[in-house]
Formats: sequence, C-alpha cells, structure tokens
Amino acid sequence: MRCARSLTTRHCFAMEKPKYIYDIDDHPPLRYGLVYGLQWAVIMFPVLIIVAKFAGQALHMDAAGEIRFFQLTLMVSGFFSAVQSLWGHRYPVLDGPASALLLTFIVLAPFGIGAIQGGTLLGGALLIGLVLVGKLKKIMDYTTPNVVGVILMLISFTLLPYVTRSMIGLDAMHRNGQLSTFLVSLSLVVLMAAFSHWFKGFWKTIALLLGMLLGTLVFSLIGFAHWGNVLTAPWISVPPDWIPAQPRFYWPAVLACASSYIAVIVNSLGSLHGIANLTDTERLPRAMSRCILLNGIGGIVCGFLGIVGTVSYSLSPGVVLANRVASRYTTAYCGVIFLFAAFVPKLATLLASVPAPVVGAALCAAMGAQVGAGLAIVSSDKLTGRDYFVVGLPVVVGTLIGFLPDPFLDAVPAGLRIFLGNGLIVGIAMVLLLEHVLMRNGNGS
Repeated sequence: MRCARSLTTRHCFAMEKPKYIYDIDDHPPLRYGLVYGLQWAVIMFPVLIIVAKFAGQALHMDAAGEIRFFQLTLMVSGFFSAVQSLWGHRYPVLDGPASALLLTFIVLAPFGIGAIQGGTLLGGALLIGLVLVGKLKKIMDYTTPNVVGVILMLISFTLLPYVTRSMIGLDAMHRNGQLSTFLVSLSLVVLMAAFSHWFKGFWKTIALLLGMLLGTLVFSLIGFAHWGNVLTAPWISVPPDWIPAQPRFYWPAVLACASSYIAVIVNSLGSLHGIANLTDTERLPRAMSRCILLNGIGGIVCGFLGIVGTVSYSLSPGVVLANRVASRYTTAYCGVIFLFAAFVPKLATLLASVPAPVVGAALCAAMGAQVGAGLAIVSSDKLTGRDYFVVGLPVVVGTLIGFLPDPFLDAVPAGLRIFLGNGLIVGIAMVLLLEHVLMRNGNGS
C-alpha cells in the first residue's frame, strides 16, 4: 500500500510497488551497471544534441562553437546526473538541459550571450534561495493520487510530438517522413515490449538496449544510419573558452529566466513525484530540496559557461518500468559516460549516430509502460464523476499544447510562450487548479 499527502489527509495508493531486479539502492555489478548506464546514454543523447543544435542556431555559432557547446552540455549533464543520483535526490533520474530554459535561451539570443549568462545565473540563485528559506516543503501537501497520476501520463503524452517526428524519420531530406521507416519503428516498439515480457534476469533489464541494437542494425542495412562522422571525429578534445563572455544583468533577460526557472521547479518536482511513486516515497521530502538546490547550482554553473540550465528529466519512470531496474547507480554510471564522452568526441559521435527512429521507438515503449503506471495510481481510490474531469481535462489539454503549430506559438508574447509552449507545465497547473481549488472535495482530496 502506497501513501501520499493531500492538503489535510493522507491518501493511500492501492498500487503495489513494481518488483525490480535491482531496487533503488541496489548496486549492480560493474559490468551490468555500465551496460545500464550506456542504455540511458543512448536514449538521452538525441535530446542533448537537439538542445545544442537549437542553441547554436539561435546564436549563429560556427561548427567549432557548436562542438564546444555540446561538449560543455555533456560535461554539466553528466556531472549533475551523477551527483543527483548519488547525493541529491537519490533517484534514478537524469539531469539535462531544460526545454523551458532552451526556449528562453532562444528568445534572448538577440540580446547577446552575456545577457543570457546573467539571467541564468540569477535564475539559479533564485532556486537556491527558495530552498534555503524552506518554501518547497508545502508542495508535498498537494500531491494526491490524481495529481501524481496525471503527471506520469502527461510526461508521456507531451513527448508525443518529438517521438512522432522521430519514428516517421522526419528530417531535412524527408520532410513528410517515410512509411517504411514508421513501420520498422513501430515494429521495434512491439518487439521491445515483448522482450521486456518474455526475457528473464539480466536480458530483461536491457530489453530497450537490445531493441535499439537490432533497430540500428536494420536501419544500417537499409542505408538510414550513417557512421562517417565516427571515423573522422577526434579521440580527445578539451572545450575551449569555458566562459564565453562577461555576464550582463539585463532586466528583461533576468525576468524571463526567473519565470523559466519557476517552470524548472514544476518540471523537476513532477519528475521526482513520478519516480518516487514507483520506487520510494519516504525519501521524497528531502529529495525535493536537494534536487532543486542542485538545479540552482547547475543554473549558476551553466550561467558562467553560457549553456542551457539543467532540470531533472521526466522520462525516467518509463525507462525504469520497461527495464525493471530502479537502481540509482545506473543513472550515475550514465553521468560518468557523459563526462567521459565530453572529452572523447569519437565516443560522443558514436552514441549520437543511433538513428532517430530507433530512439523514438525506445521512448515510445518506455512511455507506454509509464502511462499504465499513471492509470494504476489514479484508480487506486474509487473514482467519481469529479475525478473524470480532474484527471481527464489536464491530460487532454496538456497533450493538446504539444500539438500547437509553431506559427501560433511564435505570435504569443515571449514571457507567456515559456509556459504556454510546455504541455507538462500547463497540465500540472490545471490538475492542481481543479483538484485543490475549483473542484476541491470537502475533505481536501
């Protein structure tokens, strides 16, 4: 039986914690831990590459500038993923560039990198200040089964636009995607789910990785994968110009970054609530403070380096459920791999060469398991007509946000676009409004 606080009472989750081959504090053998870490790294690499590409385009970087940005992003993501897993929140959750901060980074690009650095520095300091004055503890009172279940489902559904583009092979050469690519990717989704069900022991824990290896082989045979960059990439490289400019505190940039860091808090806490209800809820109150504190420190570091600030990523529950490995040491190993890859471009290029449809298929399989977990948590209490709206509306509206066309979002004021362009934030705000204000039960549930 699982429990979570509401405003005035405690709600017990009828969903039993899944059985894992390695639980949250179990330390797998080194050879297994490295394989699990590699699996996390392969899934996460496309996200890091996309962030580096977008930021590079916004600042009109040359090839050397983009490589520097990517190396520093790998270094910071690896370091904070390892520190968070071992000391911070102590959950199997990765840290990486925040999408809300990336959007702000792009919007502020015309003001120059110095203004971005200053805003990011103060945004990180804001998070540290909130932790030090103890304002995060009250948030736990609002995490009812409806709220947690909606967060888990929204994490999956708000990733759908990215997953869809990946699975159909949408790129510069195939602007409408390809049917053959989608069919192969869809087959991989089913195969990964079957692997997770059929296999036992260690093989069950690397079901996603096995599917990705098979998919990479298939796409290599049909000419979709390209490995030329791996051969030309250098073995060792140190990022130049670690601090690109003098930070400048320009007030519009400061306000924009402060608003974005509110989104970072929501995103990180949503990620922790999602994984906590599948692993261990007892450590959650302390984990929240430590997580946000490290997010703030990460913001200050990223501010000096001139890269996008970090957030605790929300895709972790799906990967954990698919692999049946909840050990926080696996994400620490992934962090070490990121750190190593930051200084070994050949390894970074190799991991980045896994075809996008294969990564999309792995995410789809993981997110499917996560939706099931969200449904189980929501249904842990007897549902009423009120709950249909409290759960259904935020999921639908949050998913809808992800499909808003770019021209529409481009016409929205930059400050509002930071929030309106993020379906997870909109959905979380809506479920909290419905659950605790507009449709609040007499007992506060």
